[in-house]
Amino acid sequence: MREKILSFRKKCRLISIRLPLLLVVGMIVIMVCVIVTVYHRFNDRMIDEYERLAEGITSLMVRELDVDRIDEYIDKNFEMPEYRDILEHFYDLRDNYPDVLFLYVYRFDKEGGHVVFDLDSETGGAADAPGDIYELDEATLPYEKQLCAGESVPAMTGKTPDGYLLSYFRPVYDSQGKCMCYACVDFSMDKLHRENIRFVLSSLGILFVVITVVLWINISVMRKSITGPINKMSKCTKKFAYDTEEERFGNIQIMEELDIYTRDEIEDLHGMFVNVMKESMLYMMNLNWAKNDIKDKEEEIGQIRRKAYKDDLTGVGNKAAYTNEVEKLTQEIADGTARFAIVMVDINNLKYVNDTFGHERGDDYIRGCCAIVCDVYMHSPVFRVGGDEFAAILTKGDYTNRKRLSEEIAALFEITYEQENAQAWERYSASVGMAEFRAEDESVEQVFKRADEAMYAAKTEFKKKYGSYR
Repeated sequence: MREKILSFRKKCRLISIRLPLLLVVGMIVIMVCVIVTVYHRFNDRMIDEYERLAEGITSLMVRELDVDRIDEYIDKNFEMPEYRDILEHFYDLRDNYPDVLFLYVYRFDKEGGHVVFDLDSETGGAADAPGDIYELDEATLPYEKQLCAGESVPAMTGKTPDGYLLSYFRPVYDSQGKCMCYACVDFSMDKLHRENIRFVLSSLGILFVVITVVLWINISVMRKSITGPINKMSKCTKKFAYDTEEERFGNIQIMEELDIYTRDEIEDLHGMFVNVMKESMLYMMNLNWAKNDIKDKEEEIGQIRRKAYKDDLTGVGNKAAYTNEVEKLTQEIADGTARFAIVMVDINNLKYVNDTFGHERGDDYIRGCCAIVCDVYMHSPVFRVGGDEFAAILTKGDYTNRKRLSEEIAALFEITYEQENAQAWERYSASVGMAEFRAEDESVEQVFKRADEAMYAAKTEFKKKYGSYR
């Protein structure tokens, strides 16, 4: 059930649903407004017509009255031939105007309305006798003061025991200008309402047909020119795939094959969408080419950088790499986190090997000595800082085991040098000196200097023991 509700909500959000629905709702609102307006206009017009009709009828009534004899009409009434003639004339008048429900003449005072003339109702109701008092109803009660004072009052509408009526009272004045009574006429508003309803229903039927036709035409045009093309593009995008470049080109082809020729903004939108896809595709291709090019350049730069910091003969770091490492250690000293040692290695008898066996064997001799240094200090960077000099910077594990490793490297060089059966360029020998960073040291150079001094002290001992060809 929840899935159906979500699916329904999703459909309601579609522009192909919302636009026609909005159009229908708009038309309904317009239709309701038109009907309400027409109803009130027709109702007001009918009331105006009844008021004009009432003016004419009451004017004819006043012509029949001898205003100065109103009191006599009330007292003698049917005894007077004139009274009966007037009453008969009133009946004829009512018969000539089918819309009239009641015709009567009243005199108003604080007690109510005193009957001067009254007619039997067409529905069978008996007329009130002259002199009877009529209690004011809901419609006339608000105008009690004006009626008692003989003033004009507007047409009144309201509910009475005889139904919903429109009543018109015309004041009748005597020769002295005094209001003696009111000539009154009532119209049934129920009949008026029925006529209004018939008119509204007929108007509503015509308007409904017209609006239905207009809606059908508008929705058809909308589906062809707006929602239809948009739906096509929407369904098309759901088929898009983006994994490969061929699939992305296929997306563009699918969009271009849509038959959208509306010659308006929708067609322009489709064209712009296709152009954006093409430009995006071109951008992505250029971006991929640029990424690949950058990657190749970075690899080249990396190789150049590694080569710039690498010794060509031995493959260890060169003097530039050593300088870069010194800068890092200098920062650690400034931060108070420095903890390292420097090992200086100077190759023995290199001049003898070069002079006796040539520089090619001398290079072999250098590489062999470097290999021993790298094997012992395998967890620390090793640098060739001179033709026959190497430096190792010990940190972490190698720093912790620095003394043992220092003894180990010295022993290895002594063992290889004392191999008398080996070739001279294979009897690897080097003097090694080590110095640790101290709290009072202010620079790496101070540590390097002590390591260099320790190395030269070892070289002196080597010369004392084995002599020197230098």
